[in-house]
Amino acid sequence: MEKLRVLHVDIGGCEGCNVSIIRAYPKLIELIDLDISYLRDNGFKFDDYDVAIITGGVCMNEPSKIEKLKDIRKKADVVIAFGSCAAFGGILRFCRGGQEPRPDHRNFQPINAVINVDYSIPGCPPTPQMLQSFFKFFMSGNEARLRLFKVSANIKKLSGFDLLDDIVLTGLCIGCGACELSCPTGAIKLIDRRPTLAQERCIRCGTCYIRCPRASQLLSMGGEKR
Repeated sequence: MEKLRVLHVDIGGCEGCNVSIIRAYPKLIELIDLDISYLRDNGFKFDDYDVAIITGGVCMNEPSKIEKLKDIRKKADVVIAFGSCAAFGGILRFCRGGQEPRPDHRNFQPINAVINVDYSIPGCPPTPQMLQSFFKFFMSGNEARLRLFKVSANIKKLSGFDLLDDIVLTGLCIGCGACELSCPTGAIKLIDRRPTLAQERCIRCGTCYIRCPRASQLLSMGGEKR
């Protein structure tokens, strides 16, 4: 089987997603030819790619980042927003600018605010196993297992607040605890088998919503959140 030509580009973030990709690579090396900046000196390895993985949110105050995203969209058949900053804005939404040496470094958006995205894999960061599973399903054409990632590609915001509104307060919660286990900041705690949210700790990564079996089912069945 011919390897997929896969490009990874980071446009800003904490590097956690990048580490996750590098950790996933040993089990993908037989399937994909990964062009990642950490493994080369400069430039792109190929003129075009089967898949581009983008990490980090896009700073709308940086025209060069916006043009870079548009260029990647032209080079790649499929674009994946990997990690919550790329998918939903995540913790970068809290940036207010003013810090040196980048006083204008504010107003971050998910990359689907600038370009069309085919799949989003949220998480802060997503686990290496999620990327490995994605490529397994992608290369086998298993659209049913990719549907949640495809639906997520059109969402611009998702957080613990949405989980409370859509699932907990509507009585759909089954008290499984997936949201509590998946929250990277400990913002969600189960009390009497119902999630409660410490608002000041929610970083709007949306991981709880995607991992919730009821919420992910709603999205996969056709529910839309813009």
